[in-house]
Amino acid sequence: MSHNLVNIADLNGLPTVTPEQWALFIPPGTFTKMPLAHRDQILFLDAASTQTVYDAANRRNILCGNDGFGNTPFSAGCFRHVEAYSIQAEAELKKWLYQRGIPFASAAFVLPVFAADSSPAVLTTWKMIVKYAFELFGSDDIVAVSDKVDWCVYFRHCGTLKFASEPDRTKFW
Repeated sequence: MSHNLVNIADLNGLPTVTPEQWALFIPPGTFTKMPLAHRDQILFLDAASTQTVYDAANRRNILCGNDGFGNTPFSAGCFRHVEAYSIQAEAELKKWLYQRGIPFASAAFVLPVFAADSSPAVLTTWKMIVKYAFELFGSDDIVAVSDKVDWCVYFRHCGTLKFASEPDRTKFW
């Protein structure tokens, strides 16, 4: 079985969202003001592709301990390394994420925890997650997971991030 969450080549999306849509990174009106090099690294998945990613994440139980509102993600031992971080200032958040050692070009999915039906999942890079971390991890619960499920970040709306790495593949597959 593949260790990838999904086959990225099978996904479809749009490089922007319509003004009435909520966007994960920043309000849609300002999305077009981002540098083109940044926008090119952010793909808003269409409804079918969003569902495909959510289905794969649920099948693999990427939170491994779930957050059925008990807020115990990664507690079941699916990742060997779990760190918690309380968000304070923007610069410190970006520094902490950068220090996780993930290559900037690494592909990742960003999933709103409670909005699968109304908000698109996003295919992006670790660089964009770090660059726009303060906006991304600002209010709603969010999961960011690498396309290979070798790391996962869970943001809880109370301002706490959990970063999990070194997956125990026997518990995912």
